[in-house]
Amino acid sequence: MPFRAAIPFEGVAARCIRRLKGEGATFLARPLGAMLESVLLPDVTPMTWVVPVPTARKAFRRRGYRVPELLVRRAHAEPQRVLRLVAGTVDQRGLGAQDRETNVRGSMRARRRTEGAEAVIVDDVVTTGATLDEAARALEAAGFRVVAAVALAATPHRAGFG
Repeated sequence: MPFRAAIPFEGVAARCIRRLKGEGATFLARPLGAMLESVLLPDVTPMTWVVPVPTARKAFRRRGYRVPELLVRRAHAEPQRVLRLVAGTVDQRGLGAQDRETNVRGSMRARRRTEGAEAVIVDDVVTTGATLDEAARALEAAGFRVVAAVALAATPHRAGFG
């Protein structure tokens, strides 16, 4: 599955994303969403499902919003809440690649089935890609055809910018 991120997760961009996620600075969603739009819309047709990765209930209760969905809306696309978390995971910060993969394995399920509908997965920040891989697995198990994965930001060692 092709992957693209709009910006590297470093410097000012990383600080802005942290403020959006941790401090409720939702005014930053508009310019960040515009950046996401540049990598999201090329893969979206009227028939494409734009599927944000699900947000943990605890994070949603703390923030009052789902970051990937908010960014998708600010990127002028309609998020489809197809995926849901079915198993608890621990915070991925500080985990290595293998531990991240183990942490998210089997944690998502699709809310509906389809036969070959196109889907683009969207996340806010990608480090190793483990969450995107799990989202793709869950969607494909439900009959979706994942055509791409995009993120607002990726850690600098992750390829796929622009």
